[in-house]
Amino acid sequence: MTKRPLKIHQLFLVGSLLVTAGLLEACKDEIVGRADLEAVPEEALTESFYQDLDDLSSVALKEPSDKQYAGGRTAVTITVDDDRFDCDGVVVTVQPATGSTPQNPKGIITVDFGTTGCADPRGVLRQGKLHIAYTGRRFMPDSEVIITPENYSVSGVKIEGVRTSVNVSASTEAAPAFHVTLANGRATFPDGSTMTRTSDITWTWNRGENPLNDERVVSAGSTAGGTTRTGVAYSVSVEEDLVYTRTCLIAVEGTKDYVIDNTKDISVDYGYEDCNQVSITANRITKGVKVY
Repeated sequence: MTKRPLKIHQLFLVGSLLVTAGLLEACKDEIVGRADLEAVPEEALTESFYQDLDDLSSVALKEPSDKQYAGGRTAVTITVDDDRFDCDGVVVTVQPATGSTPQNPKGIITVDFGTTGCADPRGVLRQGKLHIAYTGRRFMPDSEVIITPENYSVSGVKIEGVRTSVNVSASTEAAPAFHVTLANGRATFPDGSTMTRTSDITWTWNRGENPLNDERVVSAGSTAGGTTRTGVAYSVSVEEDLVYTRTCLIAVEGTKDYVIDNTKDISVDYGYEDCNQVSITANRITKGVKVY
């Protein structure tokens, strides 16, 4: 009998519950509880979904030709050379705004993954639509991209919010930098529970000769916050730069400081053994936690 692999949200919940149970046993007399610890990998996974939005939009924005960017009011369909878009039924269209030019393009790219969805080589299933509104050439300072999901989900987790990215003045084409904010972020899990989120980050896109070697580096000092799936307030600050690659869903390097209910302080280190794990330090005890 063939065994079906667990979906991402199932894997990270099972892994986090097993490990946090062990960490709780060691810390049972301390102030950090099970729900607090379970919220940490949930936050890491939720943030990775929004980082993925940034990367998907960056890849899509490089595909239109100058003629397509300046195509007047006619929408055109384009092909995106990326395995996350490589499924039958995925449609990517460019709708230039009136007055758009190759020098100063503006308009909307819509990525429609469909209701069946598109699973990438890692098994991440994307469904629904992304609307990517752009103003200015993507590597020019002050260019802006606004991403708005529509019935969009990642492996069963519905992702909402408005993600605004502005190319900052220190950018270069080899390593463009962006100031990114998230408003009204919400991740709704298959059981109906939600994690809310806002964020204010700066990240740099270190472009490799092979796009598979690209890195996205979220700068120290970036912040996020919201409520956990149990309704408790949390805040996060990046202490050491977070490094994201295209071979792993979560960051592969860096550290965060995670505060729950304004009192419970937890350190999260992404430089762990495998790319789907982090180490959590709470009450002076450190354990590895599987995120997905």
